[in-house]
Amino acid sequence: MKKTACISLFLLSASSITLANNDSQQDLLFINPGVTTETNIHFNERYCTECHLQIPSRGDGAQLRYKSYNQTCRCHGYTPDTYTHPVDIQLSAEKKATIPAEFPLKNDKITCDTCHNMELQCEPKFKFKNYNQAFLRTDPSLGRTFLCYQCHKEEQYKMLDPHKQLDASGAINPESCLYCHETKPDEQHATLESRKDGEDTVHLVGDLEVLCLRCHNNKAGNHPLNKNHRVKPSAKVSSRMEWSERNLWIVLPLNDEGKITCITCHNPHERGVIPTEKAASAGASDKGRLRKAWGGGSICVVCHNM
Repeated sequence: MKKTACISLFLLSASSITLANNDSQQDLLFINPGVTTETNIHFNERYCTECHLQIPSRGDGAQLRYKSYNQTCRCHGYTPDTYTHPVDIQLSAEKKATIPAEFPLKNDKITCDTCHNMELQCEPKFKFKNYNQAFLRTDPSLGRTFLCYQCHKEEQYKMLDPHKQLDASGAINPESCLYCHETKPDEQHATLESRKDGEDTVHLVGDLEVLCLRCHNNKAGNHPLNKNHRVKPSAKVSSRMEWSERNLWIVLPLNDEGKITCITCHNPHERGVIPTEKAASAGASDKGRLRKAWGGGSICVVCHNM
């Protein structure tokens, strides 16, 4: 089944440094002591020579250390499973005509510089550091996909909301299920917990957190999942979770490794997909989609004694 196309601008993982075009291991070496793939060299004048042969002066040429942006942007990697947008591809005349003049091409091909204006990092006192951390060529306050729609037609690439799972008649739209599931589950009987008994009636298409972060990739750093919650619950917490499931009429599913994940606290379904008499329906379509509504200690009390 053809799936609706999605556009998301994810910052690539700095831990992936596999390069295309057989770039040699020598190209991965860093110039400044202590710099690794985990170092954010952007908007930092100490690291200019990671990309330039010498610290640039206004009016001088860029004197880039590498010939290709593949090598210049080597920290981010470029493999089919990590790229945000293909680069170094030959554009058709039709597609080339849709690209604004302020989005530069190189040899009529898209590069990293087409969407990211590297020169913004060289502005006095790095005035764009907090406002436009990815140095995009469009105003970041207009939204991430605004950049995409400068070249792509919005009606063709508009993002599918996988949480909209019912049609106007109230029937389940199977295509929305396939965003997360390999096959449409039996909403009357299937549960994630059935995996414990070997039944495995719910087949997910991939890692739960990756599925969620396709869209929810801008959560605050102090969100529990980002801080310290991607772990297996302790015996004390597990006991509390079991108590909550029995007494609060909710479910708190873990991932395949038995760790806390996005759906432990959030119900991704639309109200009406899972029958309301089932505990798994709690939180569907509510604010934050929390499996326990705010109040009385909030969602935290299902795992922790407050």
